[in-house]
Amino acid sequence: MKINQLSYYDHQREWCFEPIQFSDLNLLVGASGVGKTQILESIINLQKIANGKSFNGVSWNIEFTVDTNLYNWHGEFETGKLVNLILDNQNEKNQFKIINEFLSVNGKTIIQRNAQEINFRDQILPKLSSFQSVVAILSEEEDIAPIKYGFSQIKENSEDYGSNSMIFLSFFANKKIFDHYSLLRDKYSSLTLEDIQKSNLLNQIKLGLAYEYFPEIFDKIKKHFMEIFVQVEDIKLEQDEELFKFLNSKNYPLVKIKEKDVNNWINQIQISSGMYKTLMYISELYLSAEETVILIDEFENSLGVNCIDIVTELLLENKKLQFIITSHHPYIINNIGMEHWKIVTRRGGIVKARDAKEFNLGKSRHQAFMQLINLDAYKEGIAVG
Repeated sequence: MKINQLSYYDHQREWCFEPIQFSDLNLLVGASGVGKTQILESIINLQKIANGKSFNGVSWNIEFTVDTNLYNWHGEFETGKLVNLILDNQNEKNQFKIINEFLSVNGKTIIQRNAQEINFRDQILPKLSSFQSVVAILSEEEDIAPIKYGFSQIKENSEDYGSNSMIFLSFFANKKIFDHYSLLRDKYSSLTLEDIQKSNLLNQIKLGLAYEYFPEIFDKIKKHFMEIFVQVEDIKLEQDEELFKFLNSKNYPLVKIKEKDVNNWINQIQISSGMYKTLMYISELYLSAEETVILIDEFENSLGVNCIDIVTELLLENKKLQFIITSHHPYIINNIGMEHWKIVTRRGGIVKARDAKEFNLGKSRHQAFMQLINLDAYKEGIAVG
């Protein structure tokens, strides 16, 4: 999937962002509170709508491509009375009706829906759920199944890449993920790297499978990691029976690193969050399917300066994925060309994300960066009155 353009309105909370054009690499920059994170959250909300979730007062219009096909999907939910500012859209019992919905593929209308009826391929459908998108309800249909897959390939860094503690591991053990890993190993031993990339497995499980079955890919990941952390001489993933005794499981692949002049391997729970997060970021670049959309909020969090350099270079080199990233870090902004910048500003509840070229910034990267950080739109971001 590749997102080409998106606009999004939250009528209940009275905020929106005007149409944003996206390319392969998009760096959202701007003052705190202008709406950068909300742009990422709106994309996740659309993923949830495509999976059947209902949102109070939300309307959207998104253009995207999946396997060279161009889709336009827009719709709107009714606006209900706000019960709780925080829990309103998170409560599974809250249901809001869809007022209208439209879907076209390569310019051909597939779905046209209003409050009274649903027209699908020029046929009026029997009564369906008023609270779910037709994209979710008819996700098995030939024209719509690619959309379902496309939205499943939107990934946010929600695995909590900084969490390599026993609390984190216990949480996933309770989900029985560990106990299924031996079954996954048997399954993927006869499949391809592309099968792993297209799966919705956790990134660390993908890395474990790559370690066992695709050493050439694992070695590339390890090489980049060791370029950043020069004290590391080896990495492996293996089960640890002692560590997981209290979890009653030993099937999950744990990261272990070997440092120079240190006799024992360092276990995952002893690895710093920055090292672990960096390894997961690098792994994701190699183990995600083509056309995956990767959302990263505050890219610099938990990454040391020595990590930012190489990981940023890998982002710039990777042409098969789409990145939508937010950052405040001068080093990241200065090292990603201004052609990728989206300068985010807000007036009241209206958010805009504009290309750097609209601000007539300097031609050189350094000149453009110095002008950017002195722009009122960048420093202040939120206009009043």
